[in-house]
Amino acid sequence: MTRPRVYKVGGPALEDPGLVGPLAEDVRRGGAPTVIVHGGGRDIERMLRAMGVESQFVEGRRSTSPAAMEVVEMVLSGVVNKALAAGLTAAGLPSVGVSGRDASLIAALPVPGIGRVGVPRSVDVAVLRALWDAGLLPVVSPVAGGPSGESLNVNADEAALAIAIAVGASTLVYLSDVDGVRAGDQVLATLGEEEAQRRIDDGTISGGMSLKVRAALAAARAGVGEVVVAGKARLTGGFPGTTVTAAVSA
Repeated sequence: MTRPRVYKVGGPALEDPGLVGPLAEDVRRGGAPTVIVHGGGRDIERMLRAMGVESQFVEGRRSTSPAAMEVVEMVLSGVVNKALAAGLTAAGLPSVGVSGRDASLIAALPVPGIGRVGVPRSVDVAVLRALWDAGLLPVVSPVAGGPSGESLNVNADEAALAIAIAVGASTLVYLSDVDGVRAGDQVLATLGEEEAQRRIDDGTISGGMSLKVRAALAAARAGVGEVVVAGKARLTGGFPGTTVTAAVSA
């Protein structure tokens, strides 16, 4: 089988219905089995705010109480997941929405001190391969199963990384609300490991982008051949994104 491709979708690519068609076309051009992992932070934020729940972030992760976790799962695995799967299906890519809890797709370990938040521990690709064999595109919510079967809120960038490694992906594309990794006013065409670490250390790359770049570097180190941080422009014929590369071992 051709090595799969993985997309993590957030920002305008997730929220603008007009970009679902271009996203479907980008997937088709890849010509390989594909899995799409999505975020949905703004949708979660709106729902939590409506419920009077304040959001706090720790190093790019949303601190998640048990009550907030119910909202996170409802929004990510329900509204956002099904809307994206339906949109891709309407654009000619028959898609099925699943969550990381389905068929033990993503098992996670809790992150101490920030509630129901987890990091991927293992990935069981059986459900992905079953969907590919049926000619279907898996659309994955990053809600994962914890050690006792509880739901855990996993950062979608890290979920996409874990899935990309597990399926031996050739390509991992992070689509977000910026067209690439910025250094001041400049969007970088390429970003190597040494420069990335330097810019993380000096604060040029921070917050959610820091977590995204760390995940991209981990994917490159793990053998994912092409790792790209991109945005809306990639889907509209503009800037294709920042290619992130790992250091070459001597």
